[in-house]
Amino acid sequence: MARRPVNPPAAGLSLTIPPRLWADLSQHLFQDDGGEHGAVLLAGRADGPRGPRLLARDLIIAAEGTDYVPGEYGHRALAPAFVRDAIVRARDEKLAYLAVHAHPGLNRVGFSRIDLASHERGYPALQQISGQIVGGLVLTPHAAAGDLWLSEGDRVPLAEAVVPAGNMLRLRSNPALAHLIDSQHDRQARLLGDLGQETLRRLRIAVVGLGGVGSILVEQLARLGVGELVLIDDETVDSTNLPRLIAAEPSDVGRPKTEPAVRNAYRANPDIHLTPVVRRVEHPEALKEIVRCDWIFLAADSDSARHWVNAAVQQYLIPGIQVGVKIPVTSEGEVGQIHTATRIMIPGNGCLWCNRLIDPTRLAIDMHPEAERKAAQYIADVPVPSVITLNSLAASEALNYFVLATSGLHHEEGDHASVIHRPRTRQRDLQDPRQDTDCRWCTRSGRLGRGSDRGSIF
Repeated sequence: MARRPVNPPAAGLSLTIPPRLWADLSQHLFQDDGGEHGAVLLAGRADGPRGPRLLARDLIIAAEGTDYVPGEYGHRALAPAFVRDAIVRARDEKLAYLAVHAHPGLNRVGFSRIDLASHERGYPALQQISGQIVGGLVLTPHAAAGDLWLSEGDRVPLAEAVVPAGNMLRLRSNPALAHLIDSQHDRQARLLGDLGQETLRRLRIAVVGLGGVGSILVEQLARLGVGELVLIDDETVDSTNLPRLIAAEPSDVGRPKTEPAVRNAYRANPDIHLTPVVRRVEHPEALKEIVRCDWIFLAADSDSARHWVNAAVQQYLIPGIQVGVKIPVTSEGEVGQIHTATRIMIPGNGCLWCNRLIDPTRLAIDMHPEAERKAAQYIADVPVPSVITLNSLAASEALNYFVLATSGLHHEEGDHASVIHRPRTRQRDLQDPRQDTDCRWCTRSGRLGRGSDRGSIF
């Protein structure tokens, strides 16, 4: 199949579809029989960086001949009983209802006059029944168009459909047009393309944790030309941090870690927009910013940070990468097997809980106030080893994945394996994520795609 066009993020109402759900939908719609097939997507809602977002969380396949039948006006249509059951479920679960079908073609798609007429006949009534957003979605393998009827009575087109896979898919009704960029990023755009570079400029990225790894992430994201960064860390600079914090100076000691990060990001890219948040990640102010991002880099190693970022990835369908370095040293000074970890977090594809990367006991301790957290520790905190070269290895691995994913340059779209480097033996391993069938976060029966459920963030 031909490579999909690279489309920069579009402003307006969007739809995000988890990769596994997209695979199921594509298999049903784009069959080799040449026929037209139908389905319904149910979706949660959330605010996004460029407008409202619909978050696909479940797929209802319309069986040929019983649920998808010859239409009274058009070629094919969803059967009345199928529509009734789906819209009642959307009402009861407070989810948007999207009727989906495919059209011929590849890079462009649009509704026919018969499609639009059927929407005008049926969608106002469906919207009244459910009280939620209802609409139609028409797809090709490389394009998407949507006609959405909002609960407030407005009717708007779909700006884009997003699939956060190994290559980020942004499907529009027509492909974006390439245009020249500023000369500053000319050499970079020779790899990424003008549209790939423009994609970076329009993204809003969160970096959680601004220590040795996080400060490197900020430096490189700014120099890549990312348009907006959300910088989250509640800690202050210590004198022992100075060898590892990019751009930190002795005068920064005692100040928030966000300050050297902000200063360095502006130095690297004067046009960047920054939102510093001097809070722990679970603070409502930090969570509100995280869930309005396109991507999350997790460079904080606490269990609370892992839990809340994992929740944002799954509930809001925001891809992310957890980046860390482990340097085991015994009390006698013996160095163990050093490793760096770059863990890809794809919505609906096995989460940090499924892969046993969050400890429930430590999480419970992390969620207490600072004084209580310290009192609960059986062993006093001991500073762990940290070396800037190892931090750079982990950060660059994560950033390379991010850049290739957002510009559509990965060879394998379904490659979501984490990368484990062991520098002492020069070994590099890939680890595919595992998924628990009953996970409350990354499965369709759990929180996947729930978004702002009943008005709360989580």
